[in-house]
Amino acid sequence: MKKFLSIFLVLLFVMISFAQISLPRNETVYVAGALWGPATTWNLYAPQSTWGTQQFLYVPPYIYDLGTDAWLPILAESYKFVDSKTLQLKIRDEAKWSDGRPIDALDFVYTFNLTKRLGVGPGTAWETYIEDVRAVSGKVVEFKLREDNVNYFQFINYALTTIPVPEHVYKKIEESGMNIKDWINDKPEEQVVSGPYKLYYSDPNIVVYERIDDWWGKEIFGLPEPKYIAHVIYKDNNSVNIALEQGAIDWIGVFIPSVWELWEKKKLPVGTWYKKEPYFLPDGVGFVYINNTKEPLNNPAVKKAIAFAIPYNEMLKKAYFGYGKQAHPSMVIDLFEPYKEYIDYDLARKVWGSEDGRVPTDLKTAEKILDEAGFKKGPDGIRVSPDGQKLGPYTISVPYGWTDWMMMCEMIAKNLREIGIEVRTEFPDFSVWADKMTKGTFDLIISWSVGPSFDHPYNIYRFVGDYRLTSPVGVSNWAGDWERYKNEEVMELLDSAVTTLDPEVRKQAYFKIQKIFYEDMPSIPAFYTAHWYEFMTKYWVNWPTEDNPYWFRPSPWHTSTLPTLFGISPADNPKPVPTWFNTTDKGGYFVPTQKIFEDLQNTLK
Repeated sequence: MKKFLSIFLVLLFVMISFAQISLPRNETVYVAGALWGPATTWNLYAPQSTWGTQQFLYVPPYIYDLGTDAWLPILAESYKFVDSKTLQLKIRDEAKWSDGRPIDALDFVYTFNLTKRLGVGPGTAWETYIEDVRAVSGKVVEFKLREDNVNYFQFINYALTTIPVPEHVYKKIEESGMNIKDWINDKPEEQVVSGPYKLYYSDPNIVVYERIDDWWGKEIFGLPEPKYIAHVIYKDNNSVNIALEQGAIDWIGVFIPSVWELWEKKKLPVGTWYKKEPYFLPDGVGFVYINNTKEPLNNPAVKKAIAFAIPYNEMLKKAYFGYGKQAHPSMVIDLFEPYKEYIDYDLARKVWGSEDGRVPTDLKTAEKILDEAGFKKGPDGIRVSPDGQKLGPYTISVPYGWTDWMMMCEMIAKNLREIGIEVRTEFPDFSVWADKMTKGTFDLIISWSVGPSFDHPYNIYRFVGDYRLTSPVGVSNWAGDWERYKNEEVMELLDSAVTTLDPEVRKQAYFKIQKIFYEDMPSIPAFYTAHWYEFMTKYWVNWPTEDNPYWFRPSPWHTSTLPTLFGISPADNPKPVPTWFNTTDKGGYFVPTQKIFEDLQNTLK
């Protein structure tokens, strides 16, 4: 009875939303899982802009693709390194704002400087790595690298990906005396955007975007296939799942238990990236973070024993429905082919004694490590350090309601108690948990790190091991190094990796970092978190998958998902993926990262 009532309520909710606005079903992609509350603002300088603002309304010079390790030029036609410290972007001649004004270099200059003044917005913190942004001409903008803080990855990232805003619109807001951060930008007829969509309608139950059919990029890319993108705002995952089963959603980005049952048992036309485990692409590395300020928990032998005691495969199967894979101890996401070159596999196999270099679950080895380090079991089974400190009680925690990670905590705590480390689970409200995490007052937690990007694995080594990001214990810090790990040699290696233009020097720096991390065990990379992405083919087909891998960030909530809408097509009129979905050497538009760095290196010859 409860199930039928739930279905009825969800259908009633959807019908109410549809009654308020009529959209042609065969031209509309219905979305779920990217927006969980009423729309707020479509202003890139607001603390939190509404979903869709960065995805569809405003576009950057380039968008990075993980699968090809290459860059799709959107606003930019090309780039040029004047020298090793100077990068110029040629903005497409066709590029214009939706009100007809050209998108020019001054828009970029204004955006960077406004962000610097406000401390929020596109390109936040750009001045840390870029000395100056200037207009060379109407359609050429130049970025100058700071010579006192050389970081080629951040330099390229800010220059290629920062989304410009229309200077002529935002200046009027400034001149009106309104605080730019408070501007809502919610009037469809007044929105001025650079992307192929703009706001069509919104209310507390739905947000709809409409395609701009005379979009400036039409002759270059064609138009995205859906005329409308409609996000119904469901209250929870269960409501999403019911609506999906009723055929009311096309594009989803949520956790669905036993997702395979949708097509195996219920025979629904639903898919995920992979047909079998792990079903989803990795979105980042989930860590068991260990507080490095707490003795003897911070002893490398203790941390290494914990690594051997984690039931990786069992918890992924039972708690995570097989949606992830055990992370590689190098911290490099090895499910993406371009990153594998940065793993010292010989070292990993030697240290961890497994064929693929992953840490095996081995309680006997964990106990042996603790025995040899002098941690003896007391009468109660809890180990004591050579100087008399007990290994526990500690807590391992995640927020209450994160049921999959809560189960992981229980399974890890059980194994740690078996090897003599007393650990209890703790599931507070998110705010309490996050406060302990960011202030460094926890014992052990399961939490996220950073996702894959063109600067991987630098980005994750920095997040986990760069103490320069850290605040003192007790002071909140979201930037990284939550475990308060500190190693000066790692800092030197990190800096050398981003200041060199020699790929071999960079790779060897990463290899050395791996060796240090295997010895120190700052924290434990446990599993790859899932990039939640499901789709229905009743109305729309040609979604990105492992068999059709034209775009590797296809979830509706991801900021780089726009190309997905150029690849899909109506079920009643299927079309091939546009030919520009390929690297330049194969006739496409995508510029390989390797080519960008080669062009940068050539400036030194």
